[in-house]
Parts: sequence; C-alpha cells; structure tokens
Amino acid sequence: MLTVFFDGRCGLCRREIRFYQRRARAGSIRWLDVWQHGDDMARHGLGLEQCLQQLHLLDEHQQLHTGVDAFVLLWRQVPTLRPLARLAGLAPVRALLALGYRLFLCWYRRRPHLRACRPPQS
Repeated sequence: MLTVFFDGRCGLCRREIRFYQRRARAGSIRWLDVWQHGDDMARHGLGLEQCLQQLHLLDEHQQLHTGVDAFVLLWRQVPTLRPLARLAGLAPVRALLALGYRLFLCWYRRRPHLRACRPPQS
C-alpha cells in the first residue's frame, strides 16, 4: 500500500487528492494530511516544512519518493492514469514532467494564499 503525505490546508492540494481518491481503488492508498500526522512523518525522517515543499509518498517497501517520482507511483495506482504513468516512464517525458513540476512549484509558492499552508514560525 502506498502512503501519500499531502497538505490538507492547501485548496489545490485538497482538490487534487480528492481527484485521486475518487479514482484509486479503495484501500490501495493511505492518505495522510501533514498537519495531522507529524508522528508518521517523523518515523520516516520527514518534517512539516519538507512535506509542504512537494509531494512525498512511501511505496509498499517504505521507500520514500518525492516530486514527479511520487506522482508516477501514484498514477500507477489509479487505473485511469496508468497510461500516463507508462508514458512518464520514458526518460524524455519524465525530464519534461520534472522541469514542469519545478516551474509550477516556483510559481505556486509565490501565491499570496499560501500563508495558510506554512508552518508557524518558531
């Protein structure tokens, strides 16, 4: 079973996770909101700030995957997205997806609404 860590305070993240939840086979993925599952994250060496930066996923062997690699594993678990996962297995496609994801994150992190998605300052 995969474990997906997601930002439950981020509207875009919640919508995206709901999209996957509706399409994934029941019980195939464990969905953990990073704001409520700090102990689970800590057991795998993850911190809140780190998990808010990009998608983090544990595979069935408890190996950590981030970013595009995490998305591809997630897509493999969603029947309607498996063709996309196969396409992403091609090196040039994966490189383009990784570049696109990095560019998206740079743009998205500048959005003013993200203040609610940041951990409290110590």
